[in-house]
Amino acid sequence: MLRRLHIKNYALIEEIDLIFSPGFNVITGETGTGKSIMLKGLSLILGKRAEKEAIRNNNEKIIVEGHFQIKEEDFKNLFESLDLDFDPHTIIRREITPSGKSRAFVNDTPVLLDTLEMLGNKLIDIHSQHQQLLLQKKSFRFDFIDSMAENGALRETYRKTLLKYRQAKEKLQQLQLEKKQLEASADYRNFQLREMETLDWELDYDEVEQRLKNFQNQEEIILKLNEAIQLLEDENAGIMERFRQLQNLLTSLASYDRNLEQLHERTVNLMPELQELNFDLQNIAETYRWMDLGEKEKWEAALNHYYALLQKHKVNSKTELKALYDRWIAESNDSSLLDERIANLETEIRTLREELEKSADNLHERRKKILPETEKIMQSLLAGLGMENSWIRIRLIPKNEFDEFGKADLDILLSPDKGKTFGDIRKIASGGEMSRIMLVIKYLISQKKRLPTIVFDEIDTGVSGEVARQTAHLLSEMSRKMQIISITHLPQMAVQGDKHFKVFKNEIKGKVVSEVKELTNEERIREIAEMIEGKPPSPSALEHAAHLLKKTIKS
Repeated sequence: MLRRLHIKNYALIEEIDLIFSPGFNVITGETGTGKSIMLKGLSLILGKRAEKEAIRNNNEKIIVEGHFQIKEEDFKNLFESLDLDFDPHTIIRREITPSGKSRAFVNDTPVLLDTLEMLGNKLIDIHSQHQQLLLQKKSFRFDFIDSMAENGALRETYRKTLLKYRQAKEKLQQLQLEKKQLEASADYRNFQLREMETLDWELDYDEVEQRLKNFQNQEEIILKLNEAIQLLEDENAGIMERFRQLQNLLTSLASYDRNLEQLHERTVNLMPELQELNFDLQNIAETYRWMDLGEKEKWEAALNHYYALLQKHKVNSKTELKALYDRWIAESNDSSLLDERIANLETEIRTLREELEKSADNLHERRKKILPETEKIMQSLLAGLGMENSWIRIRLIPKNEFDEFGKADLDILLSPDKGKTFGDIRKIASGGEMSRIMLVIKYLISQKKRLPTIVFDEIDTGVSGEVARQTAHLLSEMSRKMQIISITHLPQMAVQGDKHFKVFKNEIKGKVVSEVKELTNEERIREIAEMIEGKPPSPSALEHAAHLLKKTIKS
C-alpha cells in the first residue's frame, strides 16, 4: 500500500507531503484546484514519461517520492527478477532536472523507467473512465473469472504443464531439424570418413617425412658412413689402431708414475666406447645399404595421403584432422540415436498433452459452473449503479489449441434492453457504463484475492443520488481488504473516507499554488456541506453533513 506521497516543484504544486490510510482515502476539491496534477505526479513514480514543461521553478528539479508498505510473498520474486534488494518499506523516488534529465531510484538503487513501470503495475492501479482498454486484454478477463472460480492453484498447475509441453515441442523441433541436417549431409560425411579411415592414425608422419629424406640421401650417407668406419678401422692409420698404440705406451709407463697409471686407466675405459661407436656405424651403414624401395613407396603414399587430407580440410595438424574425424563419427552415431530420442520425446509430448487436456477441461468446467452466479451478481450490482436494464452474459468459446489460459476464449457481453440483444461489452458500452462495469469487476476480484492500491479518478462523474451512494458503498467495502484512494466530487463518497484530503489553490508571493491538507472532523463537515449545497453552507447543510459522517463511521 502507499503510505506516503511527497511531490515537490511539479506544475502548480510547490511541495506537498501526504500520509495515507491503509483503508479508504478520499480527495476532494473544486475543479481546477490541481487534483489531476497530483495524480500525474503520482504517475511519475509508476514509470510514466515526464514533461519538462511541468517543472514549476526552473532552478529546481521535480521530486516525487512514494513510500510503500509491501508483503514479501507478493513482491520478493519480482524484486529478485529485477535484481533489486527487497525491503518491506520500499521507497520509490523520481527526479527530473530543469534540463529534462530523469533519474529513478528504488530503495536508493538507480533503475530504468521500465523497472518502475513493472513495479508500478503491481503497486497501484489507476482506475479511470478510460479503462475499457483493460477489458481488451484476454488476460484480464480470464483473471476475473478465475478469481471468481478460485482457480489460482489449478491455473498454476496448468501453466507449469503448458511450459513443459511447449519446451518439449521446441526440443522436438530442434531434434527433427538436427536429424534433417544430418541426413542431408550423410553422404558427404560418409565419403569423407571412408577417406580418413585409410589413414594410419598411429603413424608418426614427422618421422616418416624424415625417413623419406634419408632415402633421398642414401648414397651420400652410405659413403660418409664408410669413410667414418675407415677412419676407425684402418690397420695403419685408423683411430682404433693408433689408440691401441697409445694404450700400450701408457701401459709401459704406468709403473713409473701414479698420474701415468691414471691416464692408462682412462684409455682402458675409452676403448669400449670406440668399439661400440664402430659397431653402431656399421649397423647403420648396413641398414642404408639394404633399404627397401618398396617401403619407401609405401611411406611416400602414406605421407601424400596425409598432406592431401590436411589441405582438403584446411587443417594444420594430425590433431585437428583427428578432431574432425571424431566429430563426423559422433554425428554418425548421433544420427542413429536421434530416432530413439525423437520417439521418447514424442511419447513425453503425448503424455503432457493428455495432462494439459485434463487440466484445461477442469478449468473450463469450473469456469462454466461459476458463470451463472457471476452474471447474476454483476447484474445486481450494476442495477444498484443505475444500470438496472443492462444484463450481462459471459461466454466461454472452446477452441482447438492451448494458450496461457486453457482451450477457450472468453467474451463478456452486455444487453442494454433486458436481454433482448447482446453485444460485445468492449464495443457497445459507453464510457460511463464501462467505468461502472470495471468497478463491479474490481469489486468482485477484491473479495477473492489481494489487489494493489486502487486510485479511482473521478469514477463518480455523472452520477448522483442512490447511484452515488451505491458507488461509494462498493468502494468502502473494497477498502476493508485493500487500500483505496478516490478523487471525488460526491459527498456520498467523501463521507466514507477513513482519511479526507482537500486540494485547494493558494496565492504565495504572487504565484498560484496547489496545496493539499488532511481535514479534521470539523473541516470535513464543512467541506461535505459545501459539496452538498455550495458556499457558504447553511446550518442545515452542516447538520446534514455531520449526520452523514457520523452514520458512516466504521466500527
